[in-house]
Amino acid sequence: MASPRICVVITAGDIDGAVDAIQSVLTNGPDLIEVRLDYMKSTDDLNRIRDATSLPLIATNRRRDQGGLHVGSEAERIETLLEASERGFDYVDLELNTGSLVDIGNRVKANGSGLIVSHHDFATTPERGDLEDIMLKELKMGADLCKVIGTSRTHRDNLTYLNFLDENLGVDLVCFGMGEAGVISRILSPLFGGEFTYASTKTGSESALGQLTVAEFREIYRIMGV
Repeated sequence: MASPRICVVITAGDIDGAVDAIQSVLTNGPDLIEVRLDYMKSTDDLNRIRDATSLPLIATNRRRDQGGLHVGSEAERIETLLEASERGFDYVDLELNTGSLVDIGNRVKANGSGLIVSHHDFATTPERGDLEDIMLKELKMGADLCKVIGTSRTHRDNLTYLNFLDENLGVDLVCFGMGEAGVISRILSPLFGGEFTYASTKTGSESALGQLTVAEFREIYRIMGV
């Protein structure tokens, strides 16, 4: 079994903070790094972030309706993501309900980046059929990696995500439940076929409820022997 992969999320407020956070967290052995551009006051020197690590970088500029902090126009949001792809970020994350998603995704791919198409449900765990519908829509939009995230209200909800991953091993997929009850699915999702799970750099820097730190994930996986 391959070791579970961890994507650490950088929620710094500026380029300097992002570079410092990346350099600090490398000792914990993340496999990928997501840079939350919507947390930044300015993104005028993305080359510095690219130069800070050789690990794969994901550029995310999340809208407020999908749990992000972006406050500018949609055109500005997309332009920042396209610039990240031009600067060598390995992936760009775009929400499934983004307008002109196929065209934007094609521009991302033309710049050499992979396309993550994401969907977040902040209220509940979708039914099994709804998870599949979302994933298929993401694939139709050109996703290289599908991200289907819900919210676990009970521990039993986690089985929905884990079973869905196990049934779709041929798809590059990230799927788990947010919230305190969803921690189990965050931990186990890579063991059931998920491409990776998301972690914070440290306690207090979480980008979503239920997110453990990368150090906590590494210790849990060490205890599990995976």
